[in-house]
Amino acid sequence: MCTIKKKPLTAMALAFVLLGSPALTSNTAEATEPVKNHDTRRAFYLTKGTFPGGQALNACASGFHMASIWEINATTLLRYDSSLGRTHGDSAVGGPPALGAGSDPTAVGWIRTGTSDSNCQRWTSSSPADLGSVGLPILDDKGPRWALGSDATGGGFACDGTSGGARLNPGVWCVQD
Repeated sequence: MCTIKKKPLTAMALAFVLLGSPALTSNTAEATEPVKNHDTRRAFYLTKGTFPGGQALNACASGFHMASIWEINATTLLRYDSSLGRTHGDSAVGGPPALGAGSDPTAVGWIRTGTSDSNCQRWTSSSPADLGSVGLPILDDKGPRWALGSDATGGGFACDGTSGGARLNPGVWCVQD
């Protein structure tokens, strides 16, 4: 009697093995969305708008602040946010605009240098009588690098956004908090 009760279970197990279980053998043909590489590097950008030095501290979007050169000097460790920032030429999504031979000064932006309290009177003055620091990426025969113009180097830019009478229309370099 025990063997008769076990036969249906044995037959079912044998059928399961021979025919296969759809739960074990089915292959799904569903395509899954590829995993996007979320870039976790800290973002930085140069504002699209132009600002006098006295407005530089408030120019960055929420979640960003006016950058120090020391925060954005090594740009390969950062991600340029081209949705918030200026682009120029072939900068596109890969990086910031840069000053090259014969290009316009699109890449000029106010930047903190940590060298002087007199940078646009601690970024409160927009007077042409006061000087402030600007930074810009340069690409030339020496390779990619940053150039600074500030009162500390004697090449200050007037806090109204001019230099030598020419309007530079500087943006502000911003970095993620």
